[in-house]
Amino acid sequence: MTKEQLKEFNGKNGKPAYIGYKGKVYDISKSDFWSGGEHMGRFKAGEDLTDSIDMSPHGEKNIFRFEAVDTLEDGTAQETNTETVVPNSENLLSDMDKKMIAKRQWYKRNHPHPKIIHFSIGMFGLAFFLQILSIILYLIDYRIYKVPTTLFISSFSVLTTIFAVLFTLPAIASGALSFYINYNGFANSILKKKIAGSIILLIVSVIAAFVGYREVVSVIRYNPIFSFYTVLSLVNFIIVTFIASNGGKLTWPQDKK
Repeated sequence: MTKEQLKEFNGKNGKPAYIGYKGKVYDISKSDFWSGGEHMGRFKAGEDLTDSIDMSPHGEKNIFRFEAVDTLEDGTAQETNTETVVPNSENLLSDMDKKMIAKRQWYKRNHPHPKIIHFSIGMFGLAFFLQILSIILYLIDYRIYKVPTTLFISSFSVLTTIFAVLFTLPAIASGALSFYINYNGFANSILKKKIAGSIILLIVSVIAAFVGYREVVSVIRYNPIFSFYTVLSLVNFIIVTFIASNGGKLTWPQDKK
């Protein structure tokens, strides 16, 4: 199959979705990641994606799960003797290229963004449920719960929000790094939603931490039901749920209809 013939198999209008990789043609029609012949709003079926796949976070392993249906003319053979084609090819890479490749490999092994963002998501959730607990205890008709216990739990909720804000900053920074490394600065609709949600979360959570601190410190008789911090903790919980759900769509895309 030639590259010109490969273009016909673009996954649209009922056609199968084929891609070229290292001199072979793979049928990816059954992959949910390639619904409509497109992947991440950037890559399209019917093309030779050898270079793109080699630079992708998952590499070539996922490609070999699919059936090779043909060979691709003018493609690079899968097993290439680099010593005979380009002697000492590593010497052709600049020091900057070698450092970039090393950084990509380190990032692919460690994935810092998911590790950091899970801390902040968990803490925002904990802060919200602690505040709900303080409301429940306040409503119990026992005076002993109304002041010391309620105020203590709300204070712990505010402290959790403060720590969540501290984790949000590196989470956003690592997310921006992921955006640059994994997607080369290309943002599809899901990534745009995550970026917008993260910015809003940072603003609202900083306000929540400040307001919550002032309320639990300044108010002598604290009432969590009429607390502005309670509203802000709910908003934070909704935002992190929105961000997490969109992150899940990147990992587990919706099935094709």
